[in-house]
Amino acid sequence: VEPGRKARLPSFSGWRYPSSMDDAAAEENSRPAPDPEKLAGQFVEWVRGETLPGRMLANLKTGRLPEVLAAAGDGATDLAELWQGWERGKVLPLEVAQGLDDGGLLDLLGDLDEA
Repeated sequence: VEPGRKARLPSFSGWRYPSSMDDAAAEENSRPAPDPEKLAGQFVEWVRGETLPGRMLANLKTGRLPEVLAAAGDGATDLAELWQGWERGKVLPLEVAQGLDDGGLLDLLGDLDEA
């Protein structure tokens, strides 16, 4: 910019997010449905001591366990509340893992897999 002249700001009119970002919302809806058998397998890895509690919970979240718990209704209310405590950072991963175990997560997932 020459001395005495004001700098021009770039124009952003007509600017759009790149198409890959527009497609992110569409991809969210195209994810496969939660697989209770796979979720149970990830939980069993922790039960056998093969996975740390935090990693197991992250795997369950990626596998969409929160949606499974929400869809299970009243039968999973306690498990869903425990899960929400972890997601909000109020309950430690080990406490959540033990609570899911004590609360019958494997039984719930087994019932859903058979349905």
